[in-house]
Amino acid sequence: MSAAGREERILDEVTVDQPRSPVPARAWRALAVGSLGFSLMSFNTTATNLAFGDISADFAGTSAAALSWVASIFFIGMASLLLVAGRLADRIGRRRMFRAGLVTFAVGSALSAVAPGVYVLIAARLVTAAGGAMILPSSLAVVLPEFPKDRHFSAIAFWSATGPLASALAPGLSALILAASGWRVLFLLSTPVALVALAGTFGSLAESKATATAGSLDLVGVVVGTAAIACLVFGASFGSDQGWTSGVIIGAFLAAAVLLPVFVQRCRTHPQPLLNLKVFTLPAVTVANIANFLLNFAGLATWLVWPLFLARVWGYSKLETGLALLPGPIISGFVTALGGRLSERFGHERIVRYGAFIATMAVVWPLFFLREEPNYLAVGPALGLFGMGWSLTHPPLNSGVVNRVGADLYGEVNASFNTVRNIAGALGIAVAVTIIGKETGPEPLTVYRSVFAVFAISVALCWAVLALVYPRVSSLRADLAD
Repeated sequence: MSAAGREERILDEVTVDQPRSPVPARAWRALAVGSLGFSLMSFNTTATNLAFGDISADFAGTSAAALSWVASIFFIGMASLLLVAGRLADRIGRRRMFRAGLVTFAVGSALSAVAPGVYVLIAARLVTAAGGAMILPSSLAVVLPEFPKDRHFSAIAFWSATGPLASALAPGLSALILAASGWRVLFLLSTPVALVALAGTFGSLAESKATATAGSLDLVGVVVGTAAIACLVFGASFGSDQGWTSGVIIGAFLAAAVLLPVFVQRCRTHPQPLLNLKVFTLPAVTVANIANFLLNFAGLATWLVWPLFLARVWGYSKLETGLALLPGPIISGFVTALGGRLSERFGHERIVRYGAFIATMAVVWPLFFLREEPNYLAVGPALGLFGMGWSLTHPPLNSGVVNRVGADLYGEVNASFNTVRNIAGALGIAVAVTIIGKETGPEPLTVYRSVFAVFAISVALCWAVLALVYPRVSSLRADLAD
């Protein structure tokens, strides 16, 4: 029977007008440890961006292309390894994977700090990325079994809030560290934090894993799927630098185009695939991931475009840029926690609709109020609104996706949701960098407004999907049984 034939109208698993279940103290301790791991990874995605000038000075004579890999390899490694890390977490144990990720992250950070040359640094950053890929899905999947299902929105909201808060603190704190010491200290700081989180896993986290893990994981699918995502993200990340018509970039996209259908076919036919495509027979999961893509196409790139504008057009220093960006992520962190409570009370379908509308207003704002003369009042509201809108949209959507699958799929589904987010972010950044270019030209406002116009279209489509389509499919379910 087709997936459409198996669909039936059902009530949401979380009934919003029922009293909420109490949360054991152990669950909150587990959430604190998992969130510390997630915040460590989030901090590193933005903190190290300010260090590349100092790295270039230390490794004199290193080409700009080689230095660009220091930044790009972390993002490419994370995006391509998330699916396999989430799948393995469900199979071999979420706590085990979380601990392995923390150890790998600590080792990669320490190696980065003592790297004698740029190529050793690139390899160390890849090790760190592998650790981050293991941490991200398992840091949430290991926590959710501790919480009653009707409190998952609060748990995921708190977990999600730590990411923007860590990202908010990263630029300002890293600027201070770079001024006081150097880039090696900045990399090294992650090692003791990872070890503290590792110590916290003892006594606060119970082991959990999927119950149905019979049979060997599709190793061919693991290789093909990982390579396909890596090629896609590589092409998007380096297209503007290498040239979209260069042989390397065209080859990367062609490889992705060939490998992705093979990967999908493996997932359809293998009894233990890397990605369980049956979760996408749930209409709400598919629609949520479409909205996830549209939101984060602009979401991740926004935090690249604003620093470029502040530095290139307004002449802000690194520290001034870091402080200027604080309102968005800080507001996002606090509102995310509130969004979980609101989702439990009123239903997340309503909350994500309002959140996407606010995010749309945030990216429309610069089209009307941005000026070439420095005026922070023209920037602050847009940053704050986007932080608020994103926090009321992305975490509740993530919660809604996870809540619609069984506990066996927590790691895998969370990993796939964040893989979509990272691919969208890579493409959004590629489009933004292509439009802006290396030089802003004689009319920089026109260039940046063009970028925000593209973002506005994407986020407005996200709002339309969540307002018009998502409510219609959120109560439809398909049978996930074999």
